[in-house]
Parts: sequence; C-alpha cells; structure tokens
Amino acid sequence: MEFYLEIDPVTLNLIILVASYVILLLVFLISCVLYDCRGKDPSKEYAPEVPADTQPSIRLVVMQQGSPGTRWAKG
Repeated sequence: MEFYLEIDPVTLNLIILVASYVILLLVFLISCVLYDCRGKDPSKEYAPEVPADTQPSIRLVVMQQGSPGTRWAKG
C-alpha cells in the first residue's frame, strides 16, 4: 500500500518561493561575513580609513575687484 502526501500547487509554489528567499538570504549573509560587510575584498590591502572629523574643511573665498558701485556707475 503506497502512502503519499498530495500537495496543492499553490502551496507548493509558496514553499518554493520561501525556500528561494531563504537560500538568497543565506548566500547574502555568507558573502557578508566573507567580505567584511563593506564590499571590500579581504585578500587586498586598503589604506587606513580617515575619520570624517579630521579631514580639512573646504573654505570658499570670494574676491571682489574694485569698489562695489563702479560696475553699475558706467551705465
């Protein structure tokens, strides 16, 4: 006497969908562990990261030539 479980096609599709998402999640987590979660290859050497507060700030200097009213006084 054969005993088998009959599964609805919709249920089978849902099981396949959930299983594929679990597999993708596992692949992502394993690659995140292998590549240090920052997308950097551990077999390569990178320059040390500089904190943002120690970087020099950029300053904008505006130079004016002549007095402010000479440009409009010509007309």
